Amino acid sequence: MNGKLRGRAILYFTLATVILMAITSLGGLFYHNTYSRETALWIAQAAGQDVINLAFIVPVLLVSAIVARRGIRWGLFVWLGTMLYTSYTFVIYSFGLHFNSLFLVYCWTLGVSAYSFMTLTVQITPGAVKEWFDDSRHEYFMSLFVLAAGVLFYLMWLKDDLPAMISNQAPASLRGTGLPTNPVHVLDYSLVLPGFIITSVLLLKKKALGYLLAPVFMTFAVLMNITIAVIAVVMKMGGSNDNVSISILFAIFAAIGVAVLVRFLGHMRKPAA
Repeated sequence: MNGKLRGRAILYFTLATVILMAITSLGGLFYHNTYSRETALWIAQAAGQDVINLAFIVPVLLVSAIVARRGIRWGLFVWLGTMLYTSYTFVIYSFGLHFNSLFLVYCWTLGVSAYSFMTLTVQITPGAVKEWFDDSRHEYFMSLFVLAAGVLFYLMWLKDDLPAMISNQAPASLRGTGLPTNPVHVLDYSLVLPGFIITSVLLLKKKALGYLLAPVFMTFAVLMNITIAVIAVVMKMGGSNDNVSISILFAIFAAIGVAVLVRFLGHMRKPAA
């Protein structure tokens, strides 16, 4: 896909995604019946996600799309990472909420964001991406941070799930949600966290695919840390007993992630005139 066609595809995919996402967020926040069958805890988490989508994810998608369309390479990585995050989020909307009047919009948002990510990713040659970077540098900071993110989230979720599995009881993360399983844990155990660990190894070995995936997964990680921080605050405001210090912790993780990502992208070579 040439640069002009890629830029046009990014624009169309972005506009479709942000319109659908805005509908889901506004519907969730202002149409009372949307979450009428959810528990109070799950309503607070869903509302927090709606706020994040509308106030943060939509602007990030729009800005990164504009930057990528102008041929600025870091914009493409941020756009792909944000589309991956959007796909992940709308899997949870689609499977983790009771059927409601926005069900089809959840499915369409998931479909558009997933096809957006796949369509652009398959058109990018990892070897060409590697040439964008100064590969004389060893990207230890990026590879180790990506690895740490994968391992830490594994440990956090296992701390909740393993004791529950041994005792054959529902884990603490499910209490008050009304869910049979935690869709976040399902996605992370099976797809996202293995992807982090594999990407870390690929980058450490200077494999071309590692240079493509590392900034995408790092963008995803930053957005997810911000999401967890904001939702923790929203839940605390709604009367949850959760410790607000978790919000501070994930905000710090997000800030470190941004610094590592900026440092990594700063190693890109300037395009030939």
